[in-house]
Amino acid sequence: MKRVGRSVALAAVVAACTADPPGIDRSRLLLFPLLDSLFVGDRIPARQVTYFDQNGAMQNPGPVVWVSSDTTVATVDSNGRVTGLKPGLSLVLARAQGIQGSALVAVSGPLQVTLLLDTILLMPGDTFTVPTQVNHVAPGPPAVWFTTAANAVMDIDSATGRDSAKAPGGPVPFVVHAALGADTVADTGTVEVLQLTDTIGGRASFSMFGTVNRARKVPARALNFPRRGDTLTFRLRAAATQQGTTVELVAITLKTAPLAPGTFAVDSIGEAEASGGAPDPFCRPPRSWGMWSVVTSQSTLQAVSRQGGSITITQMVPVTNGLAISGRFAFLAQRFDLYDDPLAKLPIRGTFVAPLITTTTRCE
Repeated sequence: MKRVGRSVALAAVVAACTADPPGIDRSRLLLFPLLDSLFVGDRIPARQVTYFDQNGAMQNPGPVVWVSSDTTVATVDSNGRVTGLKPGLSLVLARAQGIQGSALVAVSGPLQVTLLLDTILLMPGDTFTVPTQVNHVAPGPPAVWFTTAANAVMDIDSATGRDSAKAPGGPVPFVVHAALGADTVADTGTVEVLQLTDTIGGRASFSMFGTVNRARKVPARALNFPRRGDTLTFRLRAAATQQGTTVELVAITLKTAPLAPGTFAVDSIGEAEASGGAPDPFCRPPRSWGMWSVVTSQSTLQAVSRQGGSITITQMVPVTNGLAISGRFAFLAQRFDLYDDPLAKLPIRGTFVAPLITTTTRCE
């Protein structure tokens, strides 16, 4: 059975639980695995349930009651076994000891194609290959191709999904198709081409495995600033706000500010380092790193980069008061609350067109 990658993102939000300060009730119910996938008609075993009491000690959870959040997508029997009914996402909820834990399952049809980034932002002259994922039951490689209506904004290569930005405009819709045997499916996305004339109006799009529930298009801004006791540092900040408060954020900090377009590594950072350890991860970063955070109605969920990510700056164009830059990024972000769990990594990818300002104000 193939994993459906898009399930990570929503699971991260609905299963969020952050470390509590001393003296606070630490009871929680955790399910393992946090995410899983199956095809329509498949059945998978019950999630493993782990109960921690108010002191954070592991205990026997006792009787567990199982519920599916969407019984049209998947059902859960009294023993916790999950059966896929139709394509979609459903939470598996376990209730024990008066508290609830959750995991996410993604149900796929016999053939499914998913855009892993369905909103693409470019500057004129940029190219970008659309990331996709195909899941299928039948053997053999599916045929995959891309289409878009004739337009003056961008071209897309039918065979590879490589976008070429021509002129400002959009969003322009495009479609990725997949076919295998008698089955044909499709998914849709958009390309928008921006051309900044000043250091305002930057945008970024990002997603986690392409799930529509976590895909965002938000304001973006980049800054070169002198870090404490050292040389220029670069930070790209893409944030969603509500009533002036940041509710979701992707930030990438490069230890040394780039002087020209190129690809730059996004490294790993420890939980203690990112939480304000020494040296200061923002004003004097120990290495280049990235982060993601979201505010939910229950808590704030945070995740920091693991080794192996990158940010690519494709263009640096002079504009009034600074530069305009474009590019893309991809990194694995490890959840703070499950820092040692290999399944708690959030694959984050995005594109951006943003103003870049260089300031002489030192980060303190």
